[in-house]
Amino acid sequence: MQSKILKISIVLYVLLVAILNSNCKGKRDLEDQITITINSIDKETKQRRINKFDSVVVRKEGIGYTTKTFDKIGEYVTDSTGSVKIKIDSSKICDISVSGLNVLGGDMYYPGYLKDGQEVNIEVISLENR
Repeated sequence: MQSKILKISIVLYVLLVAILNSNCKGKRDLEDQITITINSIDKETKQRRINKFDSVVVRKEGIGYTTKTFDKIGEYVTDSTGSVKIKIDSSKICDISVSGLNVLGGDMYYPGYLKDGQEVNIEVISLENR
């Protein structure tokens, strides 16, 4: 009888610790969330890619055993002005790639580099004639 009570109390204790740990982690994640605007820029003309509707893929640093992994956290499409506004976690390394019809570009940002409300310009190059 006492062993059953002991087992139940241990299970309840472990569940309580797990719930408290997950609640603390969630609040920290919300503090690290920032909003940035990503602009798709043509490398040759240095102008925004207006009405091109490029695809923007955002990846963040994941857990890897021997090498770093980058898990996809979202895929977005630029609006008619050539930009997209997203929320990301600023405490992890972030890889942003922009691709469209015959164009490709991207950049990597380390923790602390991106600030809330910042505009990020990603230059894309044409894959034609290469």
